[in-house]
Amino acid sequence: MAHALLAGHAPLIATLAAALVIGALIGSIGIGGILLSPWLIDVVGLDVRDAITVSTASFIAAGVVALAIYPRSERNSLVRGWPLVVATVPGALLGAVTLAFASKRVSLALLAALLVSTGVRVLARGTPHARDAPYGSVGVDCAVGGVSGFVSALTGTGGPMVLVPIQLWRGVPLLAAVALGQVVQLPIAATATFGNWMSGGVDFVTAALIGAMLVPGVLVGRRIAEVVPLAALTRAVAALLIVVGAWFVMRAVTG
Repeated sequence: MAHALLAGHAPLIATLAAALVIGALIGSIGIGGILLSPWLIDVVGLDVRDAITVSTASFIAAGVVALAIYPRSERNSLVRGWPLVVATVPGALLGAVTLAFASKRVSLALLAALLVSTGVRVLARGTPHARDAPYGSVGVDCAVGGVSGFVSALTGTGGPMVLVPIQLWRGVPLLAAVALGQVVQLPIAATATFGNWMSGGVDFVTAALIGAMLVPGVLVGRRIAEVVPLAALTRAVAALLIVVGAWFVMRAVTG
């Protein structure tokens, strides 16, 4: 498999800079991974499958960092959410297998509907003040984790892109939803990468280069989330959900 980023200095530098920005978005509002696959397709020139598999593999590094810096005050929240985290594994594996032959239009359309509806709902509800995440039944959490893993692997968007909107729709406060979304990157990305490797291979060199730049971005983004007012952060997430959802609709129609 050709290492497209190594073909010239300009694509490499531009992509590493883009990865730094995307990592900051992931670390601050949990939504940014969606931008990586389109960048690799439109700017670097990778085909759709290679772009998705490289994006997914690069999120492993972001997931490791997110787990390492997960606040001690939220560890209990993570422990309570273990059924959701575990359920992302079979979902991600199934999504990786499905990637080889699935139509992208249907998955993009469904994801777009989720993003737009969640963004509108978040704007309508205003700013949540509580930080601890309310968890439902184990069955519901498992279903949410499975769906998040499946859609994330199928679209190469990373765990937070799918899980954060679902959690917000369930009424989970923004910061708790973002924190858990960052953590589930690790099992989703690792499992999906294994499935992608088994079903057609992964460009690990390119993924490692991008992952190395996602890491400092995530750290910077986490710091931004700590200092930016929650109201502004909430509006930023809602606006980005709506914009990206509308963009997904366009890609589903024209793709």
